[in-house]
Amino acid sequence: MVLRIALLGITGCLLLAGCGETPAEATTKPVSNEPISLEDARAVYTLNCASCHGPDGTLKASNAADLSISKMDEKTVEHTIRKGNDKGMMPYEEMLSTPEIKGLVKFVQNLRK
Repeated sequence: MVLRIALLGITGCLLLAGCGETPAEATTKPVSNEPISLEDARAVYTLNCASCHGPDGTLKASNAADLSISKMDEKTVEHTIRKGNDKGMMPYEEMLSTPEIKGLVKFVQNLRK
């Protein structure tokens, strides 16, 4: 019984000793807000946007905007992707990272004629 209590005490101390430690790479790895590449943005667009906007931005399904003729500036496109709109587009800020959203902005602007 005394041995069991001693082992539990030692185990508890070892567990507490490891608490709060962070691996070195976690503290030194920078977080990037740079946009993903256009190639990666195309994949994100295909997965999340093409069903309504179409592969070239012209589908207009479910009241979606024709992205090939959009006049929105970069900031407005980003806001619309993040927050959605009152025409049925859902917000993507909880589903996509900032680099993915910034990459999508660039990709969508490249769909313009």
